[in-house]
Amino acid sequence: MLQEINYRSLGKRRILVAEDTSVNQFLVRRIIEGWGLEVDIANNGQEALSMVQEGEYDLVLMDIQMPVMDGIEATRHIRQLPQSMKATIPIVALTANFLKGDREKYRAAGMNDFLPKPFNESALFVVVSNNLQQQGVQIKPKVPLREETIVHTNGKLYDLTPLRGMSGGDEVFVHKLVQLYITLSSESMALMKEELKNGRYAEVSKLAHKMKSPSGTLKIASVKGIVCSIVALTAEESPAKMPELIGQLDKELDLCLGQLKADFPE
Repeated sequence: MLQEINYRSLGKRRILVAEDTSVNQFLVRRIIEGWGLEVDIANNGQEALSMVQEGEYDLVLMDIQMPVMDGIEATRHIRQLPQSMKATIPIVALTANFLKGDREKYRAAGMNDFLPKPFNESALFVVVSNNLQQQGVQIKPKVPLREETIVHTNGKLYDLTPLRGMSGGDEVFVHKLVQLYITLSSESMALMKEELKNGRYAEVSKLAHKMKSPSGTLKIASVKGIVCSIVALTAEESPAKMPELIGQLDKELDLCLGQLKADFPE
């Protein structure tokens, strides 16, 4: 029989979240602060490295793809710090792209664990609690994750049911996160079209990657599917296939943002 997770069982802990996407920053901060933990945000791997050097943290949640310095390089630098407590801090990889062989790559870089994005609150809690427990923190209970079934209704291209569950029904929080998504996706789409015009396919892929996890958080399956197709393109495939996919994404995103703006006006 499943037991309810006690989200307030971690005590006084300080977590560093290295993440460059505003939607993910806002969501993770809200979830973890809801457990009674202190949260600091690093916008890239270089900031994360500096903050670990200068501060005292119990665990790092490290995004993989970030500007300036990625999560793998930042982890390698942290593992080489002269202070043993800092060099051995638990580091959990957060990644929207989990491919075969990635687990070994993250382990080789010195990461303790990983969590695919998007994730629900219980999945995040289990991975955080398990890695804090390795540091001697007694946490109970460890429970299996409940499976979530999402059903889209009323012709909407999104479904905020899981997000509302994580927020405890806080509609102000939900509204704010939706507004962040609207801004992020609008800016990313404009930049993708500009980069595509200039033939910078790798940059287009990076911008699409930033939309993958937030689109999953809002359960926008159509947008996420196109984004995943863009990110999966090889360098050889991009010139022929990327323009059509960007056109599809532009149209689908326009429909979705129209719904979100109507339902969540500024």
